[in-house]
Amino acid sequence: MQFIGPEHRAEFSRLIETLPHAVAHASGLFSVIHSSGGRLQVQLQALTLPDSPQDQPTFLLTLTNLTPLLAAQEAMQALNSTLEDRARESTQQLRGLADQFKYQARHDALTGLHNRAAFEEDLALALEELHERAEAFAVLFCDIDRFKRINDSLGHPAGDQVLQELARRLRTVIRPADHVARLGGDEFAVLLHGVTDQVLVSQTVTQLEEALGVPFDVSGQELFIQVGSGVLLVTAEYHSSKEILKDVDLALYQAKRGGSAGTRLFEPSMRNESQGHLELEADLRYALQRDELVVHYQPIVALRGGHLLGVEALIRWRHPQRGLLPADAFVPLAEELGLIGQFDAWVLQTAVRQLAGWPVDCALDRPLWLKVNVSAAHLKQVAAVTAPLSSSSLPAPWQVLIEITERVLTHPADTDAATLQTLRAAGVELVVDDFGIGASSLSSLHRFPLRMVKIDCSFVASLDQNRELVRTIGVIGRSLGLTVVAEGIEIEVQRAHLTQLGLTVGQGYLFARPLPAEQLGAHLHSTLKFP
Repeated sequence: MQFIGPEHRAEFSRLIETLPHAVAHASGLFSVIHSSGGRLQVQLQALTLPDSPQDQPTFLLTLTNLTPLLAAQEAMQALNSTLEDRARESTQQLRGLADQFKYQARHDALTGLHNRAAFEEDLALALEELHERAEAFAVLFCDIDRFKRINDSLGHPAGDQVLQELARRLRTVIRPADHVARLGGDEFAVLLHGVTDQVLVSQTVTQLEEALGVPFDVSGQELFIQVGSGVLLVTAEYHSSKEILKDVDLALYQAKRGGSAGTRLFEPSMRNESQGHLELEADLRYALQRDELVVHYQPIVALRGGHLLGVEALIRWRHPQRGLLPADAFVPLAEELGLIGQFDAWVLQTAVRQLAGWPVDCALDRPLWLKVNVSAAHLKQVAAVTAPLSSSSLPAPWQVLIEITERVLTHPADTDAATLQTLRAAGVELVVDDFGIGASSLSSLHRFPLRMVKIDCSFVASLDQNRELVRTIGVIGRSLGLTVVAEGIEIEVQRAHLTQLGLTVGQGYLFARPLPAEQLGAHLHSTLKFP
């Protein structure tokens, strides 16, 4: 028994003792001590030989080494345990990744808000509650006023900071049950539950405006942000989130038509306006190639004596169904569509070409002005502005003046002073239009190579309230060597008062409305009699 492991010797003895009484054989698992001192796991089988005497039975003992098999089983169990652990870890990782992917699929990476897909799901659930339990709700859709300017002037990282801060402030003004999402770009949407009228929406808009009243700190620079907002009170007539988003987007478009921030409540009539807008957009894309654009000219005259000093070229669209449309009816749309550069170039080329056929006395002792409006985007393309002038045979009395908006003076990202200097060196004189309604100051005029300043017509229309301002603009303009023009003169009283204030040049319906080229040719030699 010495070869049996100590822990198994008692069990081995009991096995041997039971053999004479066993049916034929017995077996068990034991550890045995190898001659080398190592341990082996063996299976012992004891068999009583059938021919042995009963009083002295003979046994056959068989030992089978199970050590390799048991080691393999242990290794397999350990492997299975490891595989199970790894499987559990992999399952947890996969669940984590699935949760992460699910989160990313429903949230905006920049702001952490719901994205468009998630917001449409939120709207779909709100619609179900509206149809089943009459749970009313409203949707607020907003975007940042002139956000592109922030990206262009300060860079996209600064724009991202603004979006993140706006998202944070939006969270502070909505209730816990409401939903806010970033739909893309600078567009944000808010779902307001339990709203039956415009009161709660107005409160939310007011709170948002108050939150935006605090300047944004972007890389150490303070920015004041405004948003335009469209509002929709959702009713049972809506059956999909896409219908809701379409109509609230129309309300936002109407809010921003004026070019600045504001809020508009959706009205069904906006759908017809939108359809008309789409039709106008489609027509405008072909207006140039269909030869539907025309140029009209409004005289610029001396306020004393009434003699002609020049003309302003104004674009018009002879629409086949809507008739003759003024610039403000389609130029903003042309800017949206990226067509304004083509239109600007066409007006300049057409006006210069038509000048050659006008019966003007070339012996005049003063130049006549041809004033043409050019957008800030087209103004950057110096060659495109100067090419029509260098390639034309411009009659001697005429001098081309390019008209820019006051915004160009106040927003360096639009057009810088170097570009204006280059244009001036190329022989292009510059005019500032609508001066006084923007943010520029009179003192800023000396920093730019200007020839003329036009006082906005709103000051002329309310001359009694703006007399001193108009006088000041005239005095400072003349001190800088600029010609100051008063536009929008419609009645004789206005002309007389402007003359008393020291203004010498003007234009408006009192002198002539904008005229086609063929009618203006006959008008050039007419004499306007003023004291």
